[in-house]
Amino acid sequence: MRNLVDGINGSDGFITPFLIDTTMKYFKLTAQFLALAVVFYSCNKHEVIPAPVPKADLETHFIGTIGGSEVELTENVNGYSGSSDADFIISAGGVDSAVYYSTFSSNLSSLAITIGHGSVEFDNGSSSSPTLSAFNNFYNNNLTPMFSTNGKNGFTVTYVDGNNRTWQSNEDHLYPGESVEYTNVSQESDNTGDYTKYTVTFNTYVYSFNVVTGMVDQLLITDAVYKGWYKR
Repeated sequence: MRNLVDGINGSDGFITPFLIDTTMKYFKLTAQFLALAVVFYSCNKHEVIPAPVPKADLETHFIGTIGGSEVELTENVNGYSGSSDADFIISAGGVDSAVYYSTFSSNLSSLAITIGHGSVEFDNGSSSSPTLSAFNNFYNNNLTPMFSTNGKNGFTVTYVDGNNRTWQSNEDHLYPGESVEYTNVSQESDNTGDYTKYTVTFNTYVYSFNVVTGMVDQLLITDAVYKGWYKR
């Protein structure tokens, strides 16, 4: 019985090889598990989540009474979306300036409206466009402009009706209730550009030449509210 007992205790090597083999397998499995854990941890450790890219919150909407009928245009409805453009007026011997426009149009309809407001002065010899400071200051400090043809010295409206006929405001000021007023003016920038956002209300006549009669027709726009943006 001594040999059996001693073997069990490992003194005569009766079960020792079995214990050694089992122990080695245990250590081998443990090592494999730890190796997998290190690989998993390393993969997670080097995962890079990019920071969110700031994006300007740009929205366009229009509602108003045109020729006695209410017209409302809503972004992402019937293909409508907003855009912005600019005319740069370069003077050989005077002051350079820019007129900025905001257009609300659709690829599904000819009906569209464009507003514009200028001019923002700049030096074309130093920069191809007004500085951000000049751009921001102009729209913050000109909240009630007069109407001006093509927006060179004030505000302008161009309306394209459902028949693709173009109507445009001028600076004759024939409508007694003519007015323009900006509210909620703010600035925002992202990696696509610098923007002035606003809501502008206006009342005015717009005009269109009638090729049949040879006369200029007029159309009244009242209670117009345009929410949009100009891009520098």
